[in-house]
Amino acid sequence: MYTDSDLENAVTKGIFTRDSVERFRKDYEQQHASPIVDEENFRLVSGFNDIFVVVISVVVLLSSFSFFTSMFGDLIGFGVTACAAWGLAEYYIRIRRMALPSIVLLLAFIPSATAVMAFLYLSAADIRELPINDLIKESGFVIPLFSLIAALAHWLRFRVPVTIALITAAVAATVLAILLTSFPQLSAYLYPMMMVAGGAVFIFAMVWDISDTRRVTRRSDVAFWLHLLSAPLLMHPLFKIIGVMDGDVSTSVAAVILGVFVLITLISLLIDRRALMVSSLAYVLYAMNALFDNVGTFGQQLGLTGLIVGCSMVLLTAYWDKVRTSLLKPLPDSVSRLLPNKASDGQSS
Repeated sequence: MYTDSDLENAVTKGIFTRDSVERFRKDYEQQHASPIVDEENFRLVSGFNDIFVVVISVVVLLSSFSFFTSMFGDLIGFGVTACAAWGLAEYYIRIRRMALPSIVLLLAFIPSATAVMAFLYLSAADIRELPINDLIKESGFVIPLFSLIAALAHWLRFRVPVTIALITAAVAATVLAILLTSFPQLSAYLYPMMMVAGGAVFIFAMVWDISDTRRVTRRSDVAFWLHLLSAPLLMHPLFKIIGVMDGDVSTSVAAVILGVFVLITLISLLIDRRALMVSSLAYVLYAMNALFDNVGTFGQQLGLTGLIVGCSMVLLTAYWDKVRTSLLKPLPDSVSRLLPNKASDGQSS
């Protein structure tokens, strides 16, 4: 199985002509009744071999960690696991370019490498005997900082799209940890700070999206994972501040939540990304259920809520392209050309 990025690489190498690839994409859109930009494609599994490689890799990594940890201790166990994950990545990512194994090996390498650096740091700083609370106060930022270093190293070598999201998450976690460590009084503003971080990640994701409005290169995959990261950073603090987590949801609060969801839906349509909607869906279901508090039993309330929200989402999915087109029409060209558009000029990867 291949992706748009693979087709772009084939055009660059002269295997296919630009015209033939564009005709193929138009034929695909006609057959699926949906523009490629609206499909929000990203490669995860190209075949069962991906799953097979993941299973084998997990067995090798877990076995290595278990054996070397029991024989030589945690530091060696994590070190061998990090080296094994990197070694497997040299073949399955750089040579085979397998999507799912690349994600699994990345997620195995970063925490293992982070643990190794943390052990070495604690030994060098001679603070391993401190109580955990004192340790967090003195150096709580080092774990996300070490994760950042590991993720950066992996990105420079393998260029796995999800790595940018992990790097961004590590940067946000490091900054927040440093601020909270240096100024403990800021803990009262944790949720607004998380929203600011989520907004920054969202803007960063849009930068990647704008660089590939046709969504045919790996830059689109990077943007997808960044949007997936920004969504909970924005949605969870927002609904926490609104008061969803406090238990009782009044009619006014539920109305605000629904209003926010409508706004999120409009933004999702404009940028052609569904992550924000998915992240806020659970809160909307909770709010709708509160609105139907006096309607029958709990099961009936939940069923009615699910039917209304679910049917609305099904209709939106079915007419996504048409709704997007109607929203984009009144926008000036200077704005619409920055958004995903099947009529945009192609870019190379």
